[in-house]
Amino acid sequence: MRGALLALIASLLATPAAAQAAEGTEETEWEPGGEWRPALSPPRVQWSARYGLGLGFASAAMADDFALSSRLLVEQTLRSELLFGAPGDEHFRVGPALDLRFQRFDTVEVAGGAAVLFPIARGYPLVLTAGAGYAFRAQPQDDGAFLLGTLAWGYRSYNFHSFYGLGLQIYVSARAHLDDLARYEITAGVEVDLAALFVIPAMFFISLIRGGPPDEPEAE
Repeated sequence: MRGALLALIASLLATPAAAQAAEGTEETEWEPGGEWRPALSPPRVQWSARYGLGLGFASAAMADDFALSSRLLVEQTLRSELLFGAPGDEHFRVGPALDLRFQRFDTVEVAGGAAVLFPIARGYPLVLTAGAGYAFRAQPQDDGAFLLGTLAWGYRSYNFHSFYGLGLQIYVSARAHLDDLARYEITAGVEVDLAALFVIPAMFFISLIRGGPPDEPEAE
């Protein structure tokens, strides 16, 4: 059981061997004072997944949709992107994006679209996401389709050793409802990487219990 759990955690953070083989290999080249090059070709795909918590407000046209008189919004989000581009955090990257939101625990909203990463600073890019989705809301709210736009900035360095890259961002997001564009929402908040929240702490405790790194072979 423990071996299976360790293998699952390792697979979340490490690039599959098959993917590395597909990328090809190159010899490590390094000289004192020179530039270090990785032994394996770095992955061109970078995946990120984050949990977000934000606050915002809804337009007056949506006042009747909320059980409370206040139009204050409290949202929880799960966001993920699969971005393609040249290796390194100095390049533009683009790819599909997925957005899942729970608002005041009585809505489930799913959206898909595209994200573009703008490398304005090494390790600290801007990420712009645009998409559309559908909201399933509890009564007296109405279900319906919406347009989505999100601008995020924060730490998101390129990972030369795996397809998964850690992300910690602040964001501003806007949603406009297609049945009535006067019905809109604007929110802002913080996104924390899922691996940083769950996988890394789990590896720490496993290492603490075992008395060694999770990838260290067990003594026979």
